[in-house]
Amino acid sequence: MKKWFKFFGLSFFSHSIPKTSVKRGYTNVFLGFVLVLVFLWAAYFGANTLPFGAHYKRSPDFTATAYSVFTGTDTEKRIEAEIEDGTFKAKKHGTEYSEALLVNTFDSEGDKQQYSVNGYNIVVDTRAADTLAEIEAYCVSNDGKETVISYSDYLTLSDVAKLNFDFKLKYTGNALALDESLVESYKDYLNGLGDEMKSESEALSQKLTEEKITQSEYNRAIYELYFTNYYPEITAYESASKVPLLRNYYYHQYVKDGAKKYLFIFDDYMTGSFETKGGITVSFHGFYADLENGPVVPIGADGSAANVSVDRFIKKSFKSTGFLNSYAYALNVFSLVPFIALMLLVVTLLTYSISRLRAVESIRSFGAMFKIVGSFAWFSGTISAVITIVAAFFVKSNIINALPLVVFFLALAARSVIFAIEEERLYIKRSEEQTAHTEV
Repeated sequence: MKKWFKFFGLSFFSHSIPKTSVKRGYTNVFLGFVLVLVFLWAAYFGANTLPFGAHYKRSPDFTATAYSVFTGTDTEKRIEAEIEDGTFKAKKHGTEYSEALLVNTFDSEGDKQQYSVNGYNIVVDTRAADTLAEIEAYCVSNDGKETVISYSDYLTLSDVAKLNFDFKLKYTGNALALDESLVESYKDYLNGLGDEMKSESEALSQKLTEEKITQSEYNRAIYELYFTNYYPEITAYESASKVPLLRNYYYHQYVKDGAKKYLFIFDDYMTGSFETKGGITVSFHGFYADLENGPVVPIGADGSAANVSVDRFIKKSFKSTGFLNSYAYALNVFSLVPFIALMLLVVTLLTYSISRLRAVESIRSFGAMFKIVGSFAWFSGTISAVITIVAAFFVKSNIINALPLVVFFLALAARSVIFAIEEERLYIKRSEEQTAHTEV
């Protein structure tokens, strides 16, 4: 066992030790491969989480915008907020907590003047995540002319003509109010689709009568049934809902349109994007699961103490995404398995080709060279993780996303080529010694 630990732990730093892998099985290569996955996961996870606090401190305009909302000098315009069982509740001074849009510096000039600092925008919207969105449906021609027609006009076209148009949605930014007359119109439409759909709507009515569902649940169910039958699939707009949700208005209206300096605070999570003084753009999400119940800014706190509370609120929210992020990066690394395996094969082929071209016969097979290269893999992964995490404090995120694989490949290739060069030197030396011995 001691010899194995020496082999596995010191192969990267030795020339003779990795050569003993030729006599070992491929299990060591597989174990090294698994460790590469672990270190690459650590690289992605660490690089995207550990530098957050440092980046946050170096983003004064972003933090100033957050402070202006929760700790501003004008107490009448401050947003007062608290956490209750993982839910963010907020209100304007002197009012009661309610589900409402409280701040939107994108659309409100008054909010912008009051809260926005140097181009940063902030939204505080405590309406429920499943709030339905009011939308406008239309179609745009795909012939390059971008002719716009209403969805109702689109439905009158022939099947052939419809192929010339693409379906589009526009979120108005308002919540959809399902009043009685609107729900009845949806039900009439469903009943006109045939007996099967009529029976589904009647079944919902029966559940309402029997008080198995509430009126709001009934209204929503009828709307969802209507929407999915009247409109095409909306997977391009909603990933987790069959109908448009108000929450996604902010993505389609602002983020998708290029907004890069913002903070959205919702009832169940926050998301933001800011730029450090060094020019590094950071996008993040945060949840409130790890936050204690109570006010975001303690009553009576003012000045720097109040600002520290806001910092803690944002940082702890980000920290709560740790498990979700670790899972996401694990899935990402597993998706890279074929590429990592290909890198091992490419480096082995490169190293083996160098040996063959230089007539070095001490490593006689591709498999033997593969075992040697495999013995360098896990420490190459370690190098990748360390360099990536350190670099994440200083370079842009788009570079970080590519860095782990690039560094791993370069470290593995460099170490393997050094092995091939050293093996050639030793092979020539041994050959010369054998020749001299034969002559004597």
